[in-house]
Amino acid sequence: MNNQPKLTMGLRKKKDSLSTERTKITLGLRKKPMLMQSDNIINSVRKSSFKGNFRPINQPAPINRINPIKMPKTQGKLEVNIKITQLPNFVENIKNGWRRVYVNADGYLVQIKIRPKAWNKLLQANEEYSDWIATITGKIGARIKNGFELLEPAIQVYKNNKPTKN
Repeated sequence: MNNQPKLTMGLRKKKDSLSTERTKITLGLRKKPMLMQSDNIINSVRKSSFKGNFRPINQPAPINRINPIKMPKTQGKLEVNIKITQLPNFVENIKNGWRRVYVNADGYLVQIKIRPKAWNKLLQANEEYSDWIATITGKIGARIKNGFELLEPAIQVYKNNKPTKN
């Protein structure tokens, strides 16, 4: 038998009941090429009773696919609307009368910086109306833990005219 070293993956073929020596499964002269899925080959060789010479399948290089969807020319604006019916309970004072407000919007924490004039609108609506709705519209900003910051908020306050159910 030839005593030259062979490049192998270290896998051993199952021993035949007739032969007494162990034979190694060789993968040719290549070392683990990127195109071959070596884990799948190893598992399939171990599971099956493989007999005969093993030759790797020559696979073509993967093709760089081009995304068929092109960027449309129609421009749009992504905005978020948040509706509240009561004053936020977590409010921080920032310089010059600005307020940082946190709102829970369907499980997302939304941080909003409100101008003094808009904050006064909310306070006035809370005093004058027993039932009111405020819509806060803005752009999605930086992510924060469990939510995001709302940029350029615009606040509109409405009196809720729906009759209450008795």
